[in-house]
Amino acid sequence: MPLRRVARSPLLPVPDDPHPPYGRVRHPYFMHEMIAAQPAAIARTVRSVVRARSGGPRPSPSRPLLFVGQGTSFHAALAGAFAARTVLPGGTGASAVASFDLLLEPHRMDAAGGAFVYSASGETALTLRAQEALCRAGVPQILVTATPDSPSARWADQVVATVGAEERSWTHTVSFTTAGAATHGVLARWAGRGSPALGRLAPASRQVLAAARRWRSIAHEFRGCRRLLLLGSGAEEATVREGALKLREGAGRFVATAGVEEFLHGILPSVDRTTGVIAVAADRLDADRAADAVRAARAAGARASLWSAAPVADGRIDAPLPSVPAPCAPIVHTIAFQLLTYWTAVGDGRNPDVMGYNVPRIWRARRSYGI
Repeated sequence: MPLRRVARSPLLPVPDDPHPPYGRVRHPYFMHEMIAAQPAAIARTVRSVVRARSGGPRPSPSRPLLFVGQGTSFHAALAGAFAARTVLPGGTGASAVASFDLLLEPHRMDAAGGAFVYSASGETALTLRAQEALCRAGVPQILVTATPDSPSARWADQVVATVGAEERSWTHTVSFTTAGAATHGVLARWAGRGSPALGRLAPASRQVLAAARRWRSIAHEFRGCRRLLLLGSGAEEATVREGALKLREGAGRFVATAGVEEFLHGILPSVDRTTGVIAVAADRLDADRAADAVRAARAAGARASLWSAAPVADGRIDAPLPSVPAPCAPIVHTIAFQLLTYWTAVGDGRNPDVMGYNVPRIWRARRSYGI
């Protein structure tokens, strides 16, 4: 995307991005507004997709679906692929692939019956290249985007527009959750039945926001941890991967992710008192094993917390999450990590909107490549 020079500002060392989040130097930052806007944006997106009957006819169930994106949009793709495997009859062939990886492994397009492509801006260079490759391979594309009039839209066979998802912070939030809601709207239509879960997404997201003091308290509790590890399996893999990205971008923390069993089988030796571990669970099987992981982390000396939408055998949940069907969990539960990111950044005196680009060395690093 070409850059244009804008007026110099103390916010950034070289302020030449065309859409910088200027104007906020203390709480509430733009990210806070975007987080708070999500219940309404989710509800509007669901209504829009259902009324427009967006998504067109379902591709052949005998051919796999690809879910494609980069960065936050890849995490939306990861959540979408899990939902497709769960919701669609014969949807077991759905898989997520990052835009760059699709270019590295073009054979993945050979048998694909269709692709969901995610791009909030519709201008991500690698995703545009992946779309061009999909087009050459004859794979029909559904673009899920906040900007339907964009370069990405020119490659798509259909465009599913999210509503109220225009980001004002560089640390994206609402574009992720609305992309998930839009995907579920399309999948519900393809499944040939309504989805009661769609109507629960906005109220459940409001529940997470209503617990704002809890997420602020947890942010304070984990501030002293030099390293953070987020654990999530199944649908919650997308939740923790997006949560980790927010903490890296908005709070400048070094964060890793792992599945619950991966943690128990091999990561424990690397855990000590400088480590914070947060495990997230959507259902009972998930929750009981996540509780095991938290107990093990504490025994190894880490500060650990269990966030769960389901009860656990010993009854100990540090942060209850709203209960929604597992395929919908990333849409709702990621909001808790957005708030954790926000309050961690504010507690550290950081501006979560600018992804560290107000630090000269980070800005120089960012300007050495393009996305």
